[in-house]
Amino acid sequence: MLTAIPMKMNKPESALSPLFGHAKWFAFVDDEGNVAIEANPHDGGMPVIEWLLSKGVSRIVTQHIGAGPFRFLLAQGIEAWYPGEGRVTLPELLEKLQNPAESMEAITPENIERFARHKHHRPDETLSGLLALPDQRIPNSSTAFYQS
Repeated sequence: MLTAIPMKMNKPESALSPLFGHAKWFAFVDDEGNVAIEANPHDGGMPVIEWLLSKGVSRIVTQHIGAGPFRFLLAQGIEAWYPGEGRVTLPELLEKLQNPAESMEAITPENIERFARHKHHRPDETLSGLLALPDQRIPNSSTAFYQS
């Protein structure tokens, strides 16, 4: 399982960025705890989601995400987890990822409104049609990983 985490900086001790799609960096963590931090080549929107999917991401950890990106990720079978509010560092997240169900809250269609604080989010674009989305799956590709 490959996890994507939006980061404030490209340093191993960096904190999670509260901005999902507009984060400058993303940490990619594999099941063995190997971490690769890469610059976000996009400035928000669906290109970020498509980039993450092309890397083979199957889980994200974020404090806030728009309802639209969440809907699309959910349609792709991507898990979304909330690690808590405030400053959360990458080392803390690596520990939480060892048992996410015990240390984080799953972001679901039932609670997404708590996390969807995007400036473009409109109440009429909430999750009313979430499960009626057409199949928009994008095939995942493999990701090269570097041990750190």
